[in-house]
Amino acid sequence: MMIKKNSRKLKGALSVSLSIAMLTFSGCASSVSEGTKFLKEGNYTEAADKFQESIDKEKNLGEAYRGLGLCYWEEEDYENASQAFGKALENGAEETATIYNMLGICALKMEKPEKAVYYFENGQNFPDAGQELLKEMSFNLIAAYEQVGDFQKAKEKLDAYVELYPDDERALKEQEFLNTQLPGREE
Repeated sequence: MMIKKNSRKLKGALSVSLSIAMLTFSGCASSVSEGTKFLKEGNYTEAADKFQESIDKEKNLGEAYRGLGLCYWEEEDYENASQAFGKALENGAEETATIYNMLGICALKMEKPEKAVYYFENGQNFPDAGQELLKEMSFNLIAAYEQVGDFQKAKEKLDAYVELYPDDERALKEQEFLNTQLPGREE
């Protein structure tokens, strides 16, 4: 099976839901709260305006940048999303598995797989990473290693993944693909 660099559909809906929930419960100031309301409604332009308003006032910068990142994320503007998430972390937003997963997916979408490996590897170490998010990051890490061209490492990660999730059909198909990419292992 031949897989192109960007053909794999990367997960992210869980990450977005968790991030919106974090903004909702963080007790942020008015502009961030209003932005979060618009974000939940799917009104990304209004949400972005509210988050930008908070940034301009230098209020709740970490949460405002995280919200702005989610707006860009939803619009599939991965470069701006990545920048906003980075600024969120620089400005005091809590480092979470969710943000690291989203940063990793942004890096993959921008064809920066080395950065993606970093985010997925490190994101799995945060205590807030639940089972579904860990599963998502583990599978995304395999994609990152494939994009780097390290098929041996991708295969190692995939074998560990399949051991944990033996019924995941896409992982089993991925094993078939990786077997064709490793020297001396054509099947």
